[in-house]
Amino acid sequence: MLKRNDVKKGQRVVYIPSHANGDRNHEDSQGGVIKRWTDDGEDAFVIYDNLDCRMLTGDEPYTAARTKLCDLIAS
Repeated sequence: MLKRNDVKKGQRVVYIPSHANGDRNHEDSQGGVIKRWTDDGEDAFVIYDNLDCRMLTGDEPYTAARTKLCDLIAS
């Protein structure tokens, strides 16, 4: 589980859903890049990798989703 001070904007992270039991290699785990923090600092907007490309900087075409920090680990 990440805390806001653990990562910076632009850092790679891995989303691990609760049903994956901490398995970063689970088929539903997904890599991405921190785009920004929510105003309360509890969640982050993550730009997720897609089938066409792996996010490197967060400037690529993307889909972003608000994600709970407890579901993220540093990549």
